[in-house]
This record gives sequence, C-alpha cells and structure tokens, in this order.
Amino acid sequence: MNKRIKKDNRILVTCSLFVVTVLVMVVGSSMAYERYDQGCDNCHGDFFSGVSPKGTVFPSNNKHEMHRGSSHMDADCSLCHGGNGELFLASSGGTSSNPGVGCVGCHGRYYDGIGDSGVGRRKHHITTGITVCGTCHSSDPEPLPESVLPTYYGTVDTKVDDPCNAGPDFLENWSIGDDEGMDNDGDDVYDQDDSDCSDCPADVTGDAVIDVLDLLAILSAWGAGGGPEDINGDGVVDVLDLLEVLSAWGPCA
Repeated sequence: MNKRIKKDNRILVTCSLFVVTVLVMVVGSSMAYERYDQGCDNCHGDFFSGVSPKGTVFPSNNKHEMHRGSSHMDADCSLCHGGNGELFLASSGGTSSNPGVGCVGCHGRYYDGIGDSGVGRRKHHITTGITVCGTCHSSDPEPLPESVLPTYYGTVDTKVDDPCNAGPDFLENWSIGDDEGMDNDGDDVYDQDDSDCSDCPADVTGDAVIDVLDLLAILSAWGAGGGPEDINGDGVVDVLDLLEVLSAWGPCA
C-alpha cells in the first residue's frame, strides 16, 4: 500500500509540474514581448514597411533602411540584432563600444537595479491609452527625464544623439513629416516642448525663474526617482539637485 501511495504521489507531483510549466509557457507567450514581431508590429507595422499603421512614413520607404542607412540613423547592425538576425527588444550582439541591449538601447534608458529598460516607453503607452504593458510592469520606477540619453545615443555606432531633438539638427527623429522624436519619459510631451529639455533645467516649476518655489519643489520630492526635480538625471532627488538650484539662482538666462 505504501509503495502505491508513493507512486501516486510521484505521479501527482509530475503532473503538477507539467501543468505549471504549461501555464508559464502560455502566460509568457501571450504577455511577454521579447521580440519586435511578438506584438510591437501590431501597432508599428512590419519592420520592413514604408508606412506604419499609425501613419508614420519612413525614409527610403523602409523602416529598416531608416535604422540602418548611412543617410539616416546609420546604426550598426549589432546594436539591434544578435547572431541569428532576430530583433529582440532587450538583447543583441553589441559592439566594442556598446553593450548588446537591443531596441531599448535607443527606446529606453539605464536604471540602477534594472539595467536598460523601456520604462518611459511603457509609460508613454499607458499615458496614451494603451494599457497592455501595465499588466506585467505595474511596479516600474518613475521614468528618467527626457534629457537623459539612452545608452546608444551619442556613440560611434549611430548618428542618433539628441533626445531633445533640437533643430536644425534633428538627430533623434528620422521619420518623414512629423518633426518629432520620441517621448522617452512617457509624459506625451515631445522634444523641446518637454520641460526636461529646457535650457534652464533648475527651473523645476517652469516659471522662468529659479527661486524658493523650486527649492521647495526639490525638498518635497526628496528621495524620489525621476521627474523634473531630478535635475541631474541620476535617478534620485538629493543634495546634488539642491545644489543645482542654488548655483543657478535667479532668472533663467
């Protein structure tokens, strides 16, 4: 009898492990976006298309050429692709100058304790009414300010270098006709319209003068991560941001 019970228990454990494995595979396959073609393409189109479902028009009538072409972004293939050529969102081959972090090297930023992540892009989707990302990423940190460079920006492996997209050199936006780059911090405000891109970053309140109101804003956000109070963009509001306010005291130049 004891042998039969032990055998039944082993069968039960084996079946339970099988069920758990299947559930993990099903949930993972339906919710995790590991590659561009696992869901991103539903809204943003095939990677070799000339126009996205959102109406974005790509130079040379090809999104891939926009990323790769020497007249456009001129990105090294290994920034986006691994050895098998697939387009993963958070991994790639990398180069001697850059780690292989895939799409988030341009469509994300580096966060302590997380690594390169599309936190701001996920918030952008939520802000604009696309909530699917929030199902798995409900505990994301506050996105870093717009002015903080993604990992690949400003490196030798691509021409992309300006998250604030200031004219006349629009070195973040390469699509045709919209004159907007990316909303890296998820507030649905783009480029120079974002207060993070101000020539007066210590003006936290946006009233064109750095005074006690900015000082109070820093103190009220003390210890928080991201937001305009994080003036130096290091992910935490602290004494360094307070010193930024004090050193820039007075009207914005």
